[in-house]
Amino acid sequence: MACGAGIALGAATLVAYEAARPSIVPARARAMNGDTSTQPPPDAPRTAVGPSSAAPSASSSTEQLPAPAPHRSPGPQDRFSSDPTQAAACPPDMTLVDGEFCPALPYRCARPGEEHGFGCAEYARGQRCLEPPDPRRFCIDRYEWPNRIGELPRVYVDWHEARALCAGAGKHLCRRSEWILACEGPKRLPYPWGFVRSPSPCNVDRASIPADASALLRDSTRDEELARLWQADPLGAHPDCISSFGAYDLSGNVDEWTDNLADDPATLHPSTLNGGYWGPVRNTCRLTTTSHGPDFRFYQVGFRCCADPLDGSRARAAAPPTTRIPKRQRMADPRSSP
Repeated sequence: MACGAGIALGAATLVAYEAARPSIVPARARAMNGDTSTQPPPDAPRTAVGPSSAAPSASSSTEQLPAPAPHRSPGPQDRFSSDPTQAAACPPDMTLVDGEFCPALPYRCARPGEEHGFGCAEYARGQRCLEPPDPRRFCIDRYEWPNRIGELPRVYVDWHEARALCAGAGKHLCRRSEWILACEGPKRLPYPWGFVRSPSPCNVDRASIPADASALLRDSTRDEELARLWQADPLGAHPDCISSFGAYDLSGNVDEWTDNLADDPATLHPSTLNGGYWGPVRNTCRLTTTSHGPDFRFYQVGFRCCADPLDGSRARAAAPPTTRIPKRQRMADPRSSP
């Protein structure tokens, strides 16, 4: 599973006990932040939202957590920063995804390796999409929430909170299919960087630290435990961890909530996690964890947002909610799933 052994430890207890608690920012992250501004209403213009240098304290409720303030820089000067099509379609803190999502794409391991990627050191090239692709055109946050260069990604947020924060910024929590397409790119890569597993350019394959569930449950010890477990890097720390569409850290750093309900209204698993985190987990673009409900939160679970393009063109063809999404819902055996 994308969340690895750390999520499994104490997960059931945390879901039951922590469902109503506010999101947490690790102590070292809060030391870098200090904004107490309020979040704009859900109908606030999205163009007025972007990176800034502040974030709320851990004691804030979901309603009090601010959306990003107006930005002044799109981040690293990659080739997307000066693209006029990008500038017309998305605000600078987002990047344009314009391509075709493959609902069913098999992964085949070309080179096994016990020390890499849970049994696969390299995936085979040339795999064909097994179902007709869906055209998509949308904007996605360049970085994980709060999408502000130099800050740490927000974690310990449940699926409901992630959706509310995106709505407050005039965006939406990324559909599962949107997230996968943004990560795979037009060549449908298993990793944003290609086919070969490596500990870089993204924040992956750091040593796993067993979580103390009881310490996370107690108010008096939670911050200390989160700091002990913390191995995520500041947003923008990995300039080469970029997908073909211009989104950073889609593989590794933190797990990211996605909205499976928007793709499949009949699903029994509305809340999905994609991308994996910093630990030694699979981290492929198509890997999806469905075993955690919408009230689940944990020390490495974050999110990012998506939105319709500013130019009003959503796709070359309409892309309504579909049930044609990747069939493999859960990685029970890491050797047999992407």
